[in-house]
Amino acid sequence: MISLSITENEANMRLDRLLRKKLPLLSLSRIFSLLRKGGVRLAEGKKLKQDYRVQEGDIIQVDVDPSELAVPDEKQSIDLARLAKTDYFKNRFHVLYEDGDLLACDKPAGLVVHPGTGHLQNDTLIDLATAYLLSGKKIKSQEEISLVHRLDRDTSGVILIAKNKPAVRRLQESFRERELVKEYVALCHNRPPKDKGEIFLRLSRGRDDRGETTMRADQNGIPSRSTYRIDAFFKGLSRVEVQLITGKTHQIRIHLAHVGAPIIGDVRYGDAELDKALFTREDSIARRLYLHAARIEVPHPNTGRILVIKAPMPEEFRRVIG
Repeated sequence: MISLSITENEANMRLDRLLRKKLPLLSLSRIFSLLRKGGVRLAEGKKLKQDYRVQEGDIIQVDVDPSELAVPDEKQSIDLARLAKTDYFKNRFHVLYEDGDLLACDKPAGLVVHPGTGHLQNDTLIDLATAYLLSGKKIKSQEEISLVHRLDRDTSGVILIAKNKPAVRRLQESFRERELVKEYVALCHNRPPKDKGEIFLRLSRGRDDRGETTMRADQNGIPSRSTYRIDAFFKGLSRVEVQLITGKTHQIRIHLAHVGAPIIGDVRYGDAELDKALFTREDSIARRLYLHAARIEVPHPNTGRILVIKAPMPEEFRRVIG
């Protein structure tokens, strides 16, 4: 349980808004669940509703672990080891493989892999991995670990983290020398023109109206190459297995859109009208980018033996095409 002391500046704020401010890693559904079940109350015991206006001097008790106060605002750093006790951590951090040099995680869609502009402090995959390792006393400081590669925020699946600098160097060398296999699963509208094949496209980088990175086909651009295989086709939707030969930004997304099979839920390169029709027709289908990093084969940074790491298919994928 935690206790929140209401200050003059917070007086008259709605309770649900205050809780979102004070507990930024706690999901909105979790906050409303606490309110419904009487898990938020004044110190004297009165249960509070979401529209309660807090008063200066109120002591509000909330039935959550004290670690949920780990990120009181964007400017204050925290002991990351405490982050491992939060609901945010438990719902988003899943280990697929671990040894003394390497940690492989199953990243959920919507989780940013590394801090950047516009993101809360301590809400990224690298923060969660650091919290996990520090809380288990597996590393001594957060500077020791490093992402070996990246996934887009809205892509789920396997991602590798090196636990020490020698492992980082060896794994990055494997990536440069293309000594690894990266396989993805995408759910698409329509289907590619053949059951299996190769997509080659020259790409150039640009910026959209919001200043975010976007890629486009450009005959003078950098070569990019993928292979694919249609695994299933049902009611105008296809499940496609894709293997990267090169690894350019947004490569799979723009490749599949280029051959007439845009990925479901791709707001940048996809088909908004087809997405709208699908999500309206099927209320049970989660709104997300339906791209999943399903499998990586990589030489172990220490022993050199080939590691095969797989991330299970997300349940929402099965709801679209079983």
